[in-house]
Amino acid sequence: MQYRKTAIAQDVAYATGAVITADMGVNPISHLVVTLRGLNVTNEATLAEILARFGQISVTRFGETIFNMSAVDLQKWNAVMLRNMPILANQVATDNATRYLSLVVPFSRDIFNPVEGLPKTLRGELQVQVTAGPSDAEIDGCSIQIEQVEMLDATPKRFLKTTTLSQTMVSGIENNVALPIGNDYSSIVLFSTTVVTGTSFVNTIEKAKLLLDNVEFQIVNTQWESLRGELVNRIGQRAAYDASADNDDVHNYAVLDFTPRNTDDWLIVTKGKTQATLQITAGDANPIRAMISELVAN
Repeated sequence: MQYRKTAIAQDVAYATGAVITADMGVNPISHLVVTLRGLNVTNEATLAEILARFGQISVTRFGETIFNMSAVDLQKWNAVMLRNMPILANQVATDNATRYLSLVVPFSRDIFNPVEGLPKTLRGELQVQVTAGPSDAEIDGCSIQIEQVEMLDATPKRFLKTTTLSQTMVSGIENNVALPIGNDYSSIVLFSTTVVTGTSFVNTIEKAKLLLDNVEFQIVNTQWESLRGELVNRIGQRAAYDASADNDDVHNYAVLDFTPRNTDDWLIVTKGKTQATLQITAGDANPIRAMISELVAN
């Protein structure tokens, strides 16, 4: 088999407020690699500052969003679901030192998978868009690179669609988060604004359960600490890049994992259902985010 790696946006200037749009290829696509390059302002730009400057990434197919996530969430998604931490380059505090960070936008559970990925399409039907964060106070002189990996001889049967839901919780009750239906869930990566890092056992996401047509299914009652503990199956313990990450780089994240072995054994099938709900018992009144990955037939 053959794959082809091609730059579709090469060192494009990335000022605050910039929106970079590029047409993607026509052959089956495994993934994109999106890179932010920039220069330190005065001292070392932290991981958090670089991700905030990176902004938002989205992909559309036939005008429908099939991927949307902030760089903040995507860096954590890469660490959890691809099982490795993205590399933050040149961690020095010198003014105007070069810095860069690359993130993978996946269309399959494991990249370079010839049976999972975007199918052949026509020029202009697939587009990627990167939207800059609001400030260059910590890293400036930025540019964007976007590369795609096409699988020339592949015939993928389905692709991974990943979209982000956000909702502010009401403290002390079970909050219902409506989920999309019709496809199989591969995973739901969760962000909790408040997590246990100090002297109080309070999490924005205290407990979670999954309901299909108002019936508890598979995730009957799980607590935040348990979900975090199960990340050992994905990434184990990771040291922080820098002080901006506090205890570890993914301490606000956990996953409802329906593909723990990257197989189909535990997928959540929603075809034929009328309703799917993530029910979250909240410890405080802060936002949560759910990054839902669905397997969509080509």
